[in-house]
Amino acid sequence: MKMNKLVSLFMTKRLFEIRSITTRIAIDGKDVPKKKEYENRITLIGPDNSVSITDFKNAQNLSTRRELKLVKIQDADSKTRRPIYKLMTNAQYHEEELARRKEKQAASDNNTIKGQKLITLSSRIADHDVMTGVKKMGKLLEKQYEVKVVISGDENEQTKMERIYTIIEKNLKSSGRIVQKRIKGNNLRFQLVPMKDNNDQSKKETDSGQNNNNNDDKGPL
Repeated sequence: MKMNKLVSLFMTKRLFEIRSITTRIAIDGKDVPKKKEYENRITLIGPDNSVSITDFKNAQNLSTRRELKLVKIQDADSKTRRPIYKLMTNAQYHEEELARRKEKQAASDNNTIKGQKLITLSSRIADHDVMTGVKKMGKLLEKQYEVKVVISGDENEQTKMERIYTIIEKNLKSSGRIVQKRIKGNNLRFQLVPMKDNNDQSKKETDSGQNNNNNDDKGPL
């Protein structure tokens, strides 16, 4: 009798353990739903500046249906981590493109000047030495350097300083333009700034001259 009870208890315990294990395995074996991925989610700005969140494929389909251009404005927003796109009409796209070109051109213009060089001349300098200085200034301007010129002299030598200034201005008018001319103390100061597209302009003038010569050579048919 006791033996039967022990066997019964043992079997019940085994069954409980098996059920527990089976239940645990069943729970662990369930497919946990994966989190929805948002890899292709973007922030989309409409032509009317309305903002929405969608995926890239839907944005492409929308741009095709509405005959708009889908333009990437920003790689990834620092806050949302989503790239930013904008739907544009043809007019808006061309306007944006022109603005971008202007910004690029402005940045390019600011980077053309390589640096600044200082040249000091005396009001008592000989004409030959003035021309030597002029040639040096011209070479620096060709290399896209801004040239700062200081002509020093006494109070009663302003006429001489102006004469030197006139020589420099006359000989370098095609290579650079003079800015910020002023007299400070006994010195006459000014800057020479390289002319933009100086080489291209010279080439155009040369080509134009050649064309005119060719036209002059042609007689009546």
